[in-house]
Amino acid sequence: MPRFSYTAYDHRGARTAGEISADTRESALEALSRQGHFPLELVEGGAVAAPSWWKRDVFAPGQLSRRNLALLTRELATLIKAELPIDEALRIVSLQPLMGPRARGVIAAVLARVRDGASLSEALQSQKQALPEFYWRIIHAGETGGSLGQALDELATFLERSAEFRAKVASALVYPVTLLIAAGVALAVILMILVPTIAPMFKDAGRDPPAAIQVLISIQEFMAAHWLLLLLALAALVAGITATARNERWRVARDRAFMRIPLLSGLIENGETAVLARTLGTLVRNGVPLLQALEVTGDSLSNRAMAGAVHACAAQMREGGTLVGSLVRAGVFPELSLRLIAVGEQSGQLETMLARIAEIYEAALQRQLQRITSLLTPILTICIGLVVGGLLLSVMGAIVSVNDLALQ
Repeated sequence: MPRFSYTAYDHRGARTAGEISADTRESALEALSRQGHFPLELVEGGAVAAPSWWKRDVFAPGQLSRRNLALLTRELATLIKAELPIDEALRIVSLQPLMGPRARGVIAAVLARVRDGASLSEALQSQKQALPEFYWRIIHAGETGGSLGQALDELATFLERSAEFRAKVASALVYPVTLLIAAGVALAVILMILVPTIAPMFKDAGRDPPAAIQVLISIQEFMAAHWLLLLLALAALVAGITATARNERWRVARDRAFMRIPLLSGLIENGETAVLARTLGTLVRNGVPLLQALEVTGDSLSNRAMAGAVHACAAQMREGGTLVGSLVRAGVFPELSLRLIAVGEQSGQLETMLARIAEIYEAALQRQLQRITSLLTPILTICIGLVVGGLLLSVMGAIVSVNDLALQ
């Protein structure tokens, strides 16, 4: 019986490779499908070439990027609204050239579950490592209400807005971060190249170097003599920070401390309120029960103190409280958002008010970032110029003084 070598995605969305025996190529493909594999390549009798390095699933255990998820959802929404069967729509989406390897693997795993008789939401729920919880809950609500295409369309819009918002935040921080990196590179060049070059000149001339140069020489000599100790200390520091960051109590205490820092607290408050309103509004609008929507929304917040407050709100609402009353007792959300939520609850227009809150606080966060970066950029430029320029002047002055000694 012939043997076929294959590469495929398994039911978890991870790339796998192996061999299978079958009478024909079609039989081999069918056997792989029954095993929950989505074949990428099938070669009779020979080994399949290893995938190129840029196609390997280096970040496979993590969630899909918002860009890939938005693209996947938009394509799927278009095809479902065109009344294509779900399995055929998934096959077509997997052929989208802009889709990354990780996304293709997730689609393959979802397709395998759908072929086995699972609903789309059940198949997506099996990919918890790759997809956020709100994703499959919205789709489940759309399936239940008979409006899957509309739910996917709204979900795609939500993801596109989220991706756009994150891109704006990231672009506002690009220039300050670039300045800091450039300053670090300049300091490294001075410390690792210029200083070791001019230090022997003073020794040969029998003169002490200037104070600034002497400090740099001492730092360079210490780093050269104790590089292994410094490397171990850095590794221990990173390991300690990583271990501490996994402790929930420490994360809550850290996030509460961040909310007390004057400038940072405003950024956190506006950003997390926007995420809360956008996520909760999308879930409720698509038919997810409010208590479940609150739990899911709490998990989507990055600030653990505010996330805990949302989870506490859900617990209080189970005992008969109102949404706005529970959020007021939490004491971590801005007053304007609470007033608009109260209006939404009283008028029965909660989804509309949540969408408005998201727009307000997204715009507020963007304005804050623009103001901060507009002030931070010249301050960083001046400080970096003073530090790097001062060091360069010290180095050039030291070189001139050495040349004067040589001429004497």
